[in-house]
Amino acid sequence: MDLRPVTDPIRGFLFVTGGWACLGLAIVGAVLPLVPTTPFVLLASWCFYKGSPRIHAWLHRSRTFGPTLDDWQHYHGIRRSLKHRAVVMVLAVVTTTLFFNALPWYLQYVTLALVSFGLYTIWTVPTVPDDAPRAPRTLAE
Repeated sequence: MDLRPVTDPIRGFLFVTGGWACLGLAIVGAVLPLVPTTPFVLLASWCFYKGSPRIHAWLHRSRTFGPTLDDWQHYHGIRRSLKHRAVVMVLAVVTTTLFFNALPWYLQYVTLALVSFGLYTIWTVPTVPDDAPRAPRTLAE
């Protein structure tokens, strides 16, 4: 697999468009429990790297996504506190949704199955201890 940025402007535009779409889905995933956030941020980072090193650097410098991306790049994992926060938020939103919504029983089971898969994914990603040193900044500010 070629890991260098593309030089073709059309392919670059497509990668940047894909990066923005993934970042949008990541933001939606921060609110909706069935849409994952971290995989879309990682995919957006890769798309931006391929399409626009400038936007890729901006994403890595951001206060919201930068530390998580740096941890992923340096440690290949996610901090324990971030995992715990994600699990608590998913459980709270799903519990509230299932309690206050009149979904048919089969959709409730589908929702629980999808949430279970998402929680399994969160727990199988390598964990970075909270007391691990912050990953070095990967891109110049």
